[in-house]
Amino acid sequence: MNQGEVRFDGRAVLVTGAGRGLGRAQAILLASRGAKVVVADNGSAMAGDKASQGPADTVVEEISAAGGTAIACAADLATVEGAGEAVAACVSAFGRIDGIAHFASTCPELMPPDALPDRDVELVLRVNPFAAIWMARAAWPHMVQQGYGRLLFTPSGAVYGALGNTPYATAKASYLGLVPTLALEGAKHGICVNGIMPSAHTRMTEGFPPGAYADWFFKTMTPEKVVVATGFLLSEECEVNGEIFAVGGGRIARVALAEAEGVLGEGASIEEVRDAMPQVMADGSFFFPTDLSERSKKVSSVFGFDGGLAASDSYAVRPHADD
Repeated sequence: MNQGEVRFDGRAVLVTGAGRGLGRAQAILLASRGAKVVVADNGSAMAGDKASQGPADTVVEEISAAGGTAIACAADLATVEGAGEAVAACVSAFGRIDGIAHFASTCPELMPPDALPDRDVELVLRVNPFAAIWMARAAWPHMVQQGYGRLLFTPSGAVYGALGNTPYATAKASYLGLVPTLALEGAKHGICVNGIMPSAHTRMTEGFPPGAYADWFFKTMTPEKVVVATGFLLSEECEVNGEIFAVGGGRIARVALAEAEGVLGEGASIEEVRDAMPQVMADGSFFFPTDLSERSKKVSSVFGFDGGLAASDSYAVRPHADD
């Protein structure tokens, strides 16, 4: 068992959404453990408007007053230029980038699908998976060169389904594919990629209806109880890769995507599928593939074939031929 305090001395970490809530708690914790931190936050409201550098500057002042090292970055992560600027700010200020903790997100007003404004749908996707990919792309060469990196993304319990939450849940569900795929890409370079579904009292959850559950949640699910887990996932001591965890209130639970073995038919008619559906829905023979290679081998075995794609150590699809 490892002994002693987990430290980040000599490490530089970019924390997004760091002006408030989970990002703020993460930035302060990492700085207290020796990390040099980029406090990235454009200070916008939950809807993504009313930008201000004030929240980021305030957190930098807190960290500096406590003896830590941090700079503020108010770049707009909803643009490819802004995402690149946040990574560049870390490299420029500290000479390296060792980690990214991406907490930033907008939260559109809840509404039915036919009322969704284009602007809200696009913005929540840009701030979540688009920014995640843009920042990873910009940081990747630095991490590969140094043979080390930690990327931390934030899916959400919203992926299980919630009324009125279509754009937010869609944006957060994208991490279920992004995390394991980047993890495969990074494994040979010392880059670990993980995600968390956080439960915490933040601006977003302050919208919970008043009542006993909200009172319990706000008391129990503090940001500080989340960022100790993400702090570990961002540390050099963490060798976990490609995983997603549900984290909150001191609870840490592994989240996995499962597939049942299924019902094998002829695939001959709509009626065949109709008649098989009760058995399909009752099938509890779940397996938990770690990547596409493992999944393809398992599915082919159900058909009695021994083989599968080699998607974990090579590309599974050939380059597109010229049209």
